[in-house]
Amino acid sequence: MSRKYVFILILFVVLSSLLYIKFNSGEVQAANGYSVHNIDTNAEYTNGSISTPIGGIWYAWVNISKTQIIYYSLFSDELNSPIMNFLGQHFQVENDTEVFVGNTLTLIEVYNDTNEDGIPQANFTSGETEIAYYLLVNSSIGYEATPIQKILEGEIPHYTWGFKYYTIDGFLLYPEEQPGQGAARVMIDHIDFNYDFYVVENVSYIKTSFDIGRITEIQPIWSETPVSLDGLSLSLLFSTITISAKPYTAYVNGEPYNSTMATNPATATSSGEIAVEIIKAYEFLFGETYNLTRGESVKTHEVKSEAAATTSVPQGAQSRLNWMLAYFEDNLNISDLFPAASGIGGKVNLDCNVSALLYRICYPVWDGLMIQHDPTYVAYLFSNTVIPKFPSGGRTSRFPFSFFLILPLFMITTLLAMIAYRRLLKKGNASV
Repeated sequence: MSRKYVFILILFVVLSSLLYIKFNSGEVQAANGYSVHNIDTNAEYTNGSISTPIGGIWYAWVNISKTQIIYYSLFSDELNSPIMNFLGQHFQVENDTEVFVGNTLTLIEVYNDTNEDGIPQANFTSGETEIAYYLLVNSSIGYEATPIQKILEGEIPHYTWGFKYYTIDGFLLYPEEQPGQGAARVMIDHIDFNYDFYVVENVSYIKTSFDIGRITEIQPIWSETPVSLDGLSLSLLFSTITISAKPYTAYVNGEPYNSTMATNPATATSSGEIAVEIIKAYEFLFGETYNLTRGESVKTHEVKSEAAATTSVPQGAQSRLNWMLAYFEDNLNISDLFPAASGIGGKVNLDCNVSALLYRICYPVWDGLMIQHDPTYVAYLFSNTVIPKFPSGGRTSRFPFSFFLILPLFMITTLLAMIAYRRLLKKGNASV
């Protein structure tokens, strides 16, 4: 076997490795939407609006310390404003590795905590569920944007903004049924989202505030039987998206996790993490308590949270989600928003069915009353911190199918190269 043949084998091994890295660059699609021309991505902070066929997207933007925040909320001045928002962050970990993490409030759900574990158990493949309804927040009579502003607290700049929908028209829909089949029409006083972004050394924080108003009116749709929310609980289902120039893994309770492959529909947790290779990049902190307003009394209760399997998502809501999220996807092009980013690009896919980490924030005591809660999102900028516990058995980390095609080729070609090289050495020694 010639030296040239050995060189070709070794070259194939290297190219196979590069091919795997290319295929595992993130959940990105080709950019079919239009570019985001409205946002001044060079600005330190700004806000404004982007036109859409149903009205617009109100955005907030922050660009400091080599990290950028993008926030979107749908609105309309012609129709009652649809209710949907998105929060994303671009940053780098060690060796200038580019990362983008996005977070979407996908559904609001009402559940009956029959097993009293505080979280909804649901598997719509098997038909077993504690989710009684999902709350279709169809439209709002009005909206109010709080412009982004920079506030100094000590020597640390904080960037704050918010978006509020008020007098909201919604429906309690059955999770197993197709859209339009539900129990009641409801009115919600308001839903208010507020954000506080700041950086301390090499760690950034986004402190969020969810203020969900009380249900002010319930009207049964198909019968005269009253619909009551007494004793029922509320959950917020979030879908995440991670795009990285290198392979990444979601972690729950210190173990690798993937919603698309999880066999347990609900895994109780208080946080979630994203690691790029084995470097800690991002953390979701769901908080410990929330406030519930009952009349003039405000009481504090323990918040619960779970990592959720894809099979636990009510499929009846899928068509509406696809329609609403498409407006964000058309304006979430990584190459446009972060032109200096290398190794990532294209249009972001917000389909919750491909999300590696779905999670629910749960409020066991609700009864249709007002809730206020403050979870936090943490990004580790230029991080080189290793996740303490790395995969140990079971394919729970998120590797693409290409990995399992290329890995055997990698091993075989490496072995052939070693055998060929040894034979070449023997042949050379024999000729001496």
